[in-house]
Amino acid sequence: MIRNILLAGVTAMLPTLGSAGPIGPFSDLVVFGDSLSDPGNIFASTLGTIPDPTLYPDGQFTNGDTWASQLGANFTSGTNFAFGGARAVANPEPAGGDTDDNTDNIPDFAAQRTLFGLQSPSLGPNPLTAVWFGGNDLRAGLTDPANLGAVISTAVTEIVTGVGDLLSRGLTDILVFGLPNLGRIPEVTSLDAFLAVSGQANPGDTIAGATFATQGFNAALQGALSTLPPLGNVQFLDTFALFEDILADADALGFTNTTDACILSLADPTDCTTDQGFVFHDSIHPTEKAHALIAQEVRAVVVPLPAGGLLLLTALGGFALLRRRT
Repeated sequence: MIRNILLAGVTAMLPTLGSAGPIGPFSDLVVFGDSLSDPGNIFASTLGTIPDPTLYPDGQFTNGDTWASQLGANFTSGTNFAFGGARAVANPEPAGGDTDDNTDNIPDFAAQRTLFGLQSPSLGPNPLTAVWFGGNDLRAGLTDPANLGAVISTAVTEIVTGVGDLLSRGLTDILVFGLPNLGRIPEVTSLDAFLAVSGQANPGDTIAGATFATQGFNAALQGALSTLPPLGNVQFLDTFALFEDILADADALGFTNTTDACILSLADPTDCTTDQGFVFHDSIHPTEKAHALIAQEVRAVVVPLPAGGLLLLTALGGFALLRRRT
């Protein structure tokens, strides 16, 4: 039983993606995820209070549109079930293992799939499904190193089980996102500096631990996805490599700050609602400009690169063409 206040009316809130011509063979975009993909579902369900609209102007956890909202314009239709704060594993996981339970009132992956079933969206013949979970699970796990391995294992199991469930429901083209390097986000780098100054840890230890955990999560997820039955096409998006390359090529991409959170750096944080050259809008979320590069990468990954696509990619400094591929 899903115990949250959102289910009664949430299917009316979930946005239908706009139409501007499909990507390749795909007719629709269906998204499951957390704040990195949330198009405003938490904002709507909290009556416009979360996130703070003075700092997050479009009700999304960035200074504009997430990658999913930007990419959605390329599809004829679709639905986004992502909610800020969502985890792969329901929070907290009940003792009985009922992952549909959700005591923080945020639909996690299992609950989002339930919403998908309740809404039964009308989709075209070839929907593309995007799944991006694990960031909130891993961030919570980093606070309890003794149980971090179990957190990673359980989260990966939930994601792969969920992907298998979506395959069985007929969503047969699924793009699963790995995690970007949590050792790079301001939340972790600032904690590393604090612990080092206070003598509680050596400089760099917290960053190294977060990086190692992210790599372990991604390796486990990619390996587990390979065990799914051949019911469709499942592709893993290496967002770790993507973000490393964004940071390495920051100057060419027009970024002037790759380490700090914009809203914690400027005298007037509301100035961050426009592009200020930051990669990070807050301590964990990318800016709209960084999200645009994620959307661009998805376009490059899910379809062969046509001439028009080449022009789009090179318009952003040739980034996608120069990126390392794994």
